[in-house]
Order: sequence, then structure tokens, then C-alpha cells
Amino acid sequence: MSAALVLQTQDNHPPGLLADWAAARMVALDVLRVDRWERLPDPAHYSFAVALGSDASVVGELSGWVARLVQWLERADGAGVPVLGICFGAQALAAALGGAAIRLPTPERAWIELGRRDSDWVAAGPWLALHEDAIVLPPSARELARNDFGPQAFKLGGHLGVQFHPEVTPSILARWATAKDGRVSSNLMIGATERCRLASLGALRLFDGFIGHEPPGSSLAIAAGGGSDLDVS
Repeated sequence: MSAALVLQTQDNHPPGLLADWAAARMVALDVLRVDRWERLPDPAHYSFAVALGSDASVVGELSGWVARLVQWLERADGAGVPVLGICFGAQALAAALGGAAIRLPTPERAWIELGRRDSDWVAAGPWLALHEDAIVLPPSARELARNDFGPQAFKLGGHLGVQFHPEVTPSILARWATAKDGRVSSNLMIGATERCRLASLGALRLFDGFIGHEPPGSSLAIAAGGGSDLDVS
């Protein structure tokens, strides 16, 4: 069984669907709250890492746990440990690899279809996008997908960054809708169960693509796409 480190930044950004995928793929996940630890473990102890989303930002001067996270991602790159960055995590990964993040004129808060793709394992959508900052690609990064708000997925070496939320489930989305001070529109909850089910199929393929597996079989897709969490309306 391989082991991966999940870098979680706050209570309402859990691994979600990623945890179901990891269990099906026999991947042990160590989930660490990076905002509560001043020293993070050696990245060389893990097969790969996942940096999750956050209400924080990597725009401007970095400090506190955000700076420590970016420094840890630099260490992971130096150790040859692949990182999957999700939303804020993708922006932090970009910053660690020589890119950056910039503030958007208008936040993107919508279920999206990707306007352009350059990868067989990044599905067109639907994907949930909730962000106020945009990725500035690192040098030599390959852009895998984009829309009018900027890059939506990139790859550099073994690393993958996605601006959208492949880990989302209806219950996670419901938490965001009630806990983000009205910044998440209730319209995103319309049809959330079905949209999350469809997104989960693309998410499983994305996660498998990241670690180099073949796309998941139908049994794995059904297990992750039809569990009790995905029945929440």
C-alpha cells in the first residue's frame, strides 16, 4: 500500500471524493492540518502529496502557514515527490514552482465546462469552480485546460494543478454554501447531486491520471459516484 500526504488547510475543505478514490486504490492517506503545524513531515516519506483548497491566498507577500506550505511544496519538488494541487493548492503549487497567483477582477463561482483541453484525463466537466485568484503558470509548465478565467489545469514534471474542485461532494458544497458568508450562491446547489455524480466520474479519471493508473473501471466509478454522501440534495 502506498502512502500519500494530504495537506488540509481548514475544517470545511476535507479530502472528500479523494478519500473514496484512495481507499479503492489501496492508497493510505495521512491528512495533516497545515494551519496547525509549524513543522511539516519530510516529503520523501510519501509517494505523493495533495494540497487542498483554502479561503487563504498566495497573492502578495506570503507569511505564516501559507509560506510554510509553499516552502514544503518546493521541498517536495526537490525530492521528486509528485504533488496534486487543488484550487488554492494549485496556486500554492504554481508559486512553489516559479509561477504565481493573481487576483481576478471577478471571482469565478460556477459549475463549469472547460473551453479548451490538452489531456485525455482532464474531462470537459462539469467541474465546480470557486476562486478569487487565478494561476500564473510556472515556467515550462504545460497548460492542460483553460477557460475565460485563466488556466484551469497544468502539469509540470510529475505535478498536477487544477483550479476546480474534483474532490467536491454535495455535502461539502452544502457546507460551503452555508459557511462562506454568502459568497457561494444557492444556485450552485440546484442539481448538485447529479452534477457531483457526473463530476465524480471525471475526478476518478483525473486522480488515476495523476498517479499513472489506467482510468477506473465502472465498479470504482459507481462506488465513488453513488455513495451516501452523494445522495445529499
